[in-house]
Amino acid sequence: MVDPVQRLEQTELPPEIARALRETFGDAPIERMALLKGGRSGAMILSLTVAGKGYVVRRGDPTRTAHSPHVAREIACLRIASARGVAPPLHHADADTGVVIMDWIDVAPFWSSPSRGPERIARVASTLRRLHDGPAFPPGPGALPLVRHTDDFLRERGGDGLPPGLRSTLEAVSALTRRFAGDAPCHNDLNPGNLLEAPEALYFVDWDTAAQGDPFVDLGQLGVFTFPMASQRDALLEAYLGHPPTELERARATVARVRALGVYATAFLHVAALEGAPPGETPTPASIPEMLAMLGARRERAPAAAVAASLLAEMQRELATQAFEAATRLLECPPALHPGGT
Repeated sequence: MVDPVQRLEQTELPPEIARALRETFGDAPIERMALLKGGRSGAMILSLTVAGKGYVVRRGDPTRTAHSPHVAREIACLRIASARGVAPPLHHADADTGVVIMDWIDVAPFWSSPSRGPERIARVASTLRRLHDGPAFPPGPGALPLVRHTDDFLRERGGDGLPPGLRSTLEAVSALTRRFAGDAPCHNDLNPGNLLEAPEALYFVDWDTAAQGDPFVDLGQLGVFTFPMASQRDALLEAYLGHPPTELERARATVARVRALGVYATAFLHVAALEGAPPGETPTPASIPEMLAMLGARRERAPAAAVAASLLAEMQRELATQAFEAATRLLECPPALHPGGT
């Protein structure tokens, strides 16, 4: 989600953005330009109007570790996604500067609508299928580097690192599904703020973590905030597959949900530390519906430590289910012995 925070003049722009605007629009006057803020990202995001049409300009955070290869991968993924019609139309993308210019999609983010009925589930499933069936993305580091970095970061702040069992759980579920890690081009951060539903199409935005990966990771993420009810997740899985899931597909979905809950919990713990939460703070977890209500319409202002605690509690509930135990046994089997596919 992005919100206007201030108007800008062209003279205030970084030179690489000013150059990108000239290359894209030539001498056409910019009628309106505003600085936007994009959640907790370090990227610079602008909105602007040229000849009555809206655009978004985004430049990745140049202070980020390994900025250059990271931006090169992100832009390569974005080009493919835009060509597939699952990202907004793209007008400029420079891997050297990290500047992209794309259409402004003038709609509210997906999470602001309460509707989660069959038609909406089918639309999300169809868009996700189109992404996953497309050309391969470059490989990426996956989620485990973030997990390990956050663990180390929390220890450096005088705490005990990630909560007991979180890092080992994520390492274990990643090992269970490692052979699927190159199956499809994936977005890898499908929280509802990154879904924009226009009349003509559903678009995914913020391709910061996109890479070739396990398509069930995207499905698992959609089941955390966007389709949190079990019935919705089941409907999404079947709509995505186009058939009732096999035993193996259901096992992959079960493990992907645990992974998604744990990775998002890790991300919120990292944010909580950056916001100054005391090391070792453990707020009382809320149920998933209570957590979503707490996030509300201003997701970036929700107390990160409380969200993390709620996600961790849900992850622990999933780990204790018979479904997860059965999924673990199945995925540990040699692929040739899997019922219903490999």
